[in-house]
Amino acid sequence: MKCLLLFSIISAFPYALFASDSLPFPVSVGGQAAKDGTPFAKIEKPVAADAELSVQSKDGMIIVNVNAVNAKNEPVPGSTPAVILLQGKTKTNLDKTMDGKKLAAGNYVMSVVSEGKTASILLTIK
Repeated sequence: MKCLLLFSIISAFPYALFASDSLPFPVSVGGQAAKDGTPFAKIEKPVAADAELSVQSKDGMIIVNVNAVNAKNEPVPGSTPAVILLQGKTKTNLDKTMDGKKLAAGNYVMSVVSEGKTASILLTIK
Protein backbone atom coordinates (compact mmCIF):
# COMPACT_ATOMS: atom_id res chain seq x y z
CA MET A 1 0.00 0.00 0.00
CA LYS A 2 2.82 2.41 0.89
CA CYS A 3 4.52 1.74 -2.47
CA LEU A 4 1.28 2.46 -4.34
CA LEU A 5 0.75 5.66 -2.37
CA LEU A 6 4.32 6.82 -2.97
CA PHE A 7 4.00 6.05 -6.69
CA SER A 8 0.74 8.04 -6.85
CA ILE A 9 2.32 11.00 -5.13
CA ILE A 10 5.47 11.01 -7.23
CA SER A 11 3.68 10.43 -10.53
CA ALA A 12 1.02 13.10 -9.91
CA PHE A 13 3.32 15.96 -8.93
CA PRO A 14 5.06 16.63 -12.29
CA TYR A 15 1.74 16.63 -14.12
CA ALA A 16 0.29 19.05 -11.59
CA LEU A 17 3.03 21.58 -12.28
CA PHE A 18 2.16 21.76 -15.97
CA ALA A 19 -1.57 21.13 -15.93
CA SER A 20 -3.47 23.27 -18.42
CA ASP A 21 -6.79 22.75 -16.63
CA SER A 22 -5.84 24.02 -13.19
CA LEU A 23 -9.19 23.49 -11.51
CA PRO A 24 -11.17 20.45 -12.70
CA PHE A 25 -13.23 20.40 -9.47
CA PRO A 26 -13.94 23.01 -6.74
CA VAL A 27 -11.34 23.41 -3.98
CA SER A 28 -11.32 25.88 -1.11
CA VAL A 29 -8.79 26.65 1.61
CA GLY A 30 -9.57 28.67 4.71
CA GLY A 31 -13.06 29.42 3.40
CA GLN A 32 -11.71 30.90 0.14
CA ALA A 33 -12.59 29.24 -3.14
CA ALA A 34 -9.64 28.71 -5.45
CA LYS A 35 -9.99 30.91 -8.53
CA ASP A 36 -9.14 29.24 -11.82
CA GLY A 37 -6.09 30.51 -13.65
CA THR A 38 -3.32 29.49 -16.02
CA PRO A 39 -1.32 27.45 -15.31
CA PHE A 40 -2.42 27.47 -11.65
CA ALA A 41 -5.56 28.36 -9.76
CA LYS A 42 -5.00 30.65 -6.78
CA ILE A 43 -6.15 31.26 -3.22
CA GLU A 44 -6.16 35.08 -3.11
CA LYS A 45 -5.45 35.83 0.57
CA PRO A 46 -2.89 34.13 2.85
CA VAL A 47 -4.28 31.33 5.02
CA ALA A 48 -3.37 29.89 8.42
CA ALA A 49 -1.22 26.76 8.65
CA ASP A 50 -4.25 24.89 10.04
CA ALA A 51 -6.83 26.27 7.57
CA GLU A 52 -9.64 24.00 6.45
CA LEU A 53 -9.19 22.30 3.07
CA SER A 54 -12.36 21.36 1.20
CA VAL A 55 -12.48 19.39 -2.07
CA GLN A 56 -15.81 18.92 -3.84
CA SER A 57 -15.28 15.44 -5.20
CA LYS A 58 -17.17 12.17 -5.04
CA ASP A 59 -13.93 10.17 -5.16
CA GLY A 60 -13.25 8.01 -2.08
CA MET A 61 -9.53 8.86 -2.10
CA ILE A 62 -8.16 12.38 -2.53
CA ILE A 63 -4.39 12.91 -2.47
CA VAL A 64 -2.99 16.37 -1.78
CA ASN A 65 0.68 17.27 -2.27
CA VAL A 66 1.82 20.64 -0.93
CA ASN A 67 5.22 21.78 -2.15
CA ALA A 68 7.12 24.97 -1.25
CA VAL A 69 7.75 27.27 -4.24
CA ASN A 70 9.93 30.32 -4.89
CA ALA A 71 8.86 33.70 -6.34
CA LYS A 72 8.72 32.15 -9.84
CA ASN A 73 6.39 29.39 -8.56
CA GLU A 74 9.14 26.80 -9.05
CA PRO A 75 9.66 24.07 -6.44
CA VAL A 76 12.27 24.97 -3.84
CA PRO A 77 15.31 22.71 -4.42
CA GLY A 78 15.63 20.05 -1.75
CA SER A 79 12.14 20.56 -0.36
CA THR A 80 9.93 17.56 0.26
CA PRO A 81 6.20 17.84 -0.50
CA ALA A 82 3.83 17.47 2.41
CA VAL A 83 1.15 14.84 1.77
CA ILE A 84 -2.44 15.04 2.98
CA LEU A 85 -4.87 12.17 2.39
CA LEU A 86 -8.65 12.43 2.45
CA GLN A 87 -10.15 8.96 2.62
CA GLY A 88 -13.93 8.85 2.48
CA LYS A 89 -14.24 12.55 3.28
CA THR A 90 -13.99 15.89 1.50
CA LYS A 91 -12.73 18.16 4.30
CA THR A 92 -9.64 18.26 6.50
CA ASN A 93 -7.09 20.81 7.70
CA LEU A 94 -3.73 21.75 6.19
CA ASP A 95 -1.95 20.67 9.37
CA LYS A 96 -3.16 17.06 8.95
CA THR A 97 -0.08 16.05 6.94
CA MET A 98 1.03 12.43 6.90
CA ASP A 99 4.27 13.32 8.71
CA GLY A 100 2.40 15.39 11.33
CA LYS A 101 4.42 18.55 10.61
CA LYS A 102 2.80 21.95 10.17
CA LEU A 103 3.54 23.86 6.99
CA ALA A 104 5.81 26.86 7.60
CA ALA A 105 4.89 30.34 6.46
CA GLY A 106 5.60 30.83 2.76
CA ASN A 107 4.37 30.17 -0.77
CA TYR A 108 3.19 26.76 -1.92
CA VAL A 109 1.71 24.94 -4.88
CA MET A 110 -0.92 22.44 -3.85
CA SER A 111 -1.72 19.54 -6.18
CA VAL A 112 -5.08 17.95 -5.42
CA VAL A 113 -5.54 14.60 -7.18
CA SER A 114 -9.07 13.20 -7.44
CA GLU A 115 -11.32 11.63 -10.07
CA GLY A 116 -8.26 10.98 -12.24
CA LYS A 117 -7.61 14.74 -12.50
CA THR A 118 -5.33 17.24 -10.78
CA ALA A 119 -6.17 20.71 -9.48
CA SER A 120 -3.05 22.89 -9.17
CA ILE A 121 -3.42 25.76 -6.72
CA LEU A 122 -1.04 28.46 -5.50
CA LEU A 123 -1.43 29.55 -1.90
CA THR A 124 0.42 31.47 0.77
CA ILE A 125 0.55 30.39 4.40
CA LYS A 126 0.94 33.21 6.91
